[in-house]
Amino acid sequence: MNKFKILFVTLIFFSCKNEDKLQTIGVKNKSTKTENKSSDKNISVDSTSIIQDTLVFSKNMIGELLDNKIKESQEKLQFYKKFIRTEKINQKQIIDEKHTKTEIVFLGIIKDIENQNSYRVITNFKVIGIDEMLSPRGKSEIAFIDNKNIIMVYDMGMPENLPKYIDNNTLHFEIEKTKIGIMISGGLAPMFCLPKIGCNE
Repeated sequence: MNKFKILFVTLIFFSCKNEDKLQTIGVKNKSTKTENKSSDKNISVDSTSIIQDTLVFSKNMIGELLDNKIKESQEKLQFYKKFIRTEKINQKQIIDEKHTKTEIVFLGIIKDIENQNSYRVITNFKVIGIDEMLSPRGKSEIAFIDNKNIIMVYDMGMPENLPKYIDNNTLHFEIEKTKIGIMISGGLAPMFCLPKIGCNE
């Protein structure tokens, strides 16, 4: 009788051990499958990445720097207002002068996600020194004009840094094969800071 008990207990012990081993193997296989799935995902991801960001205005930005920016930009209001025409959205409006060529694009309207404000967005790429310099210089700006005709103009440097279009209340850029989507919250700051580009005044 005792021999039978010992044999029974031994069989139960070894069967439990085998079950534990099988469960451990199952977990390992499962994690391997998951790892394989994630590595498959990495392979299939498009090389063009997408960055979504929101420019947030805070109370800390109120001050002399902001006042100066508004004052400097306000001088350009009348120039930029001429190009706000609904029928010209996303179309180049070209100004040819003796030694300069200016390409203006009215991108449309973007709404502030935090308040009732909205901005008419205009890009400006100007080539200076045509026919008089071996390598003409370029200048790029982006202008935002709000409901109260307050304008903010930022120097963006290269034309590649200018936004391409507005879609789904988002300003779309493409920098070095990286797509960047920007929304605005609470107003515009004295500096226009973007991923991959940095800050522009």
